[in-house]
Amino acid sequence: MKSKIILCLALVLSGIFAKESLCAYEVEIQLNHSNLKTNFSFLEIKTVHISYTNNEVVAFTVLVIQTNKSENITGCLEVRETNSKGSNNYIVYTSVQGQKLTGGSIIDGIPEPLRSKCVVFHFSVAAKYLETSAFRIEETAGKFGSSPVDYCFNLKEFADEK
Repeated sequence: MKSKIILCLALVLSGIFAKESLCAYEVEIQLNHSNLKTNFSFLEIKTVHISYTNNEVVAFTVLVIQTNKSENITGCLEVRETNSKGSNNYIVYTSVQGQKLTGGSIIDGIPEPLRSKCVVFHFSVAAKYLETSAFRIEETAGKFGSSPVDYCFNLKEFADEK
């Protein structure tokens, strides 16, 4: 009899603790030129075209200013190609390491108090893969904080930014 009570108590307690982690969901926000300038002032995307060979490369710099609620900001690059049948195949899906802002021309536009909260992502992609490739920035607030938020943008849309 005691084993049945202990089993019931264990199931009830495990359900209480599982509920805390199962209620979270992820919010994905698709970035474009309009909403980036009006709603997401903590993000900045800059590009440089590099044409050393016949295969042009676009170098991206993505600047994110951490909000007070965010504990962790991670980046993820999805590079795809379109095959002859029109479907997209992954070439790479990888994380991009963010770095603290230390200097350079990008720092000039950032107010002094916010510079310590800046995270910069650098990556380059061949121009022929820009159409179907994307970059994601995930902002998390901690283990039991609010749900993570993904900010995602198509590389082609921002390839001509200066």
